[in-house]
Amino acid sequence: MDTINVSVVIVNWNTEDLLHKCLKSIKDNTSGVRYEIIVIDNNSADGSTEMMKREFPDCKLIESRENLGFAKGNNRALKEASGEYILFLNPDTELITNALYGMFKFLENKPEYGAVGCKLLNEDGSIQFTCARKFPTPFNQFCFLSLLDRLFPKTEFFSSSEMSYWDHCGSRNIDCLSGACIMARKTIIDWIGGFSEDYFMYGEDVDLCYAIKTSGWLIYYLTDEQIYHYSGASSSQINDKSFSAVLQRDSNQIFMKKNYNTMKAIEYRVSVFLGSLIRVIVIATFLPFVVIRKSYSINLYKYSLKKYFNLILWSLRMKSTQINVKYL
Repeated sequence: MDTINVSVVIVNWNTEDLLHKCLKSIKDNTSGVRYEIIVIDNNSADGSTEMMKREFPDCKLIESRENLGFAKGNNRALKEASGEYILFLNPDTELITNALYGMFKFLENKPEYGAVGCKLLNEDGSIQFTCARKFPTPFNQFCFLSLLDRLFPKTEFFSSSEMSYWDHCGSRNIDCLSGACIMARKTIIDWIGGFSEDYFMYGEDVDLCYAIKTSGWLIYYLTDEQIYHYSGASSSQINDKSFSAVLQRDSNQIFMKKNYNTMKAIEYRVSVFLGSLIRVIVIATFLPFVVIRKSYSINLYKYSLKKYFNLILWSLRMKSTQINVKYL
């Protein structure tokens, strides 16, 4: 029996159409590498599992009776993986190059690297800067929320974790990849224990990359390969659209406390409070001019105010991030 080079692991929740497009793109664009596809379905109610059984019977399907979340879902699927490398891939992605082969070949030729990711594109073809970023810190979070990164867009010192001063067009060593597309050596993933289950949604990719780097491996961003990423497909199903912003900060705080110390986590909360307060003041200040000129949607400004006000409440421990799994 031929050795499997890459196990593609996909965690799905109610994204039937996107999952179909993702699986088809893998089959249509992949050559030169032996791979398997493992999909774990987190108790979808949209016909995802029926579609897979009908359209992709050769893929391994794991049906969970509950929503395990991203980390637990991936870890459950890992138990079934037999590839030398693991590609963690979101169901809301679409391959447009032979990305599996490109990333596999890179790791084969570069033994000092533990993981590699590729260029992620928005639907309009623009680059998602989350595909290659720095680890989050209290200061780069403050720079993002307070708009310092926009006031000084070419200055590295005031950059957010997404490194907006860099156009992301060139390949390079980086800190952190997006969880939408990470290929790593299975031996490393097994050694560090897979994804940390301290997170339900968001932050798992940051934690995984941190564990890989602190174990002595390098991480690479490979721009030769490209994937469309229709981001937010699962989180968009949550009614409170500002909830994901709050949950992202909660996950970052978990990362700080787990990998640094409690003081760093407190500093992070303070940075979110100060940055969000500045953002609310800026939005409230310009709102009357927007109303007069009608240059932007009033609903967009209302949403922004709500989102950053909720971040202020979260930083003061007045906003819960508990997820009602009944609705997930």
